[in-house]
Amino acid sequence: MGNYFWKVFNSIQQSAFLHKKIRIILLNFCGATIDSSAGIAENVYIGSNKITMGKDTAVNVGSFLDGNAPIVIEDYVRVGPHVKVLTGTHKYRFSVIRRRKEDGTVSKGVVIKKGSWIGLGSIIMPGVIIEEGCIIASGAVVIKSTTPNGLYAGNPAKRVKDLPITEDLK
Repeated sequence: MGNYFWKVFNSIQQSAFLHKKIRIILLNFCGATIDSSAGIAENVYIGSNKITMGKDTAVNVGSFLDGNAPIVIEDYVRVGPHVKVLTGTHKYRFSVIRRRKEDGTVSKGVVIKKGSWIGLGSIIMPGVIIEEGCIIASGAVVIKSTTPNGLYAGNPAKRVKDLPITEDLK
């Protein structure tokens, strides 16, 4: 669907007056794939229907999912407030004029795997895969894919701690 449609659609779906379950129904109707147990808070910008959200996932208030390329959020993922997930980027030229309109956009999908937690104000750059069980600290800028079960912090984000793994409680 066109860019204009998504601008109008976002003005509706971002409203605090719209219940999160209705938001999910509307997004699925427009071609997204979002589990009925997922939650999307108010003021979340969703740039296209190229989004998949698994069961028991949540995207918190004020986040930005640009939607140039697919964004996959697997089961049990938590995305904190004001997180930016970017999938569009640009090539640059080797001249003083680094980019021209005709250069277009380069789209690279993002995957956030099972059980990960993305902290407040983090930025996930195009093409990144957040592996299973990772925590991305508040304000981190993730420019490279992670490895499983690690705490990542900083700009650019680096693995600062291995996270323990135990069996989930039943």
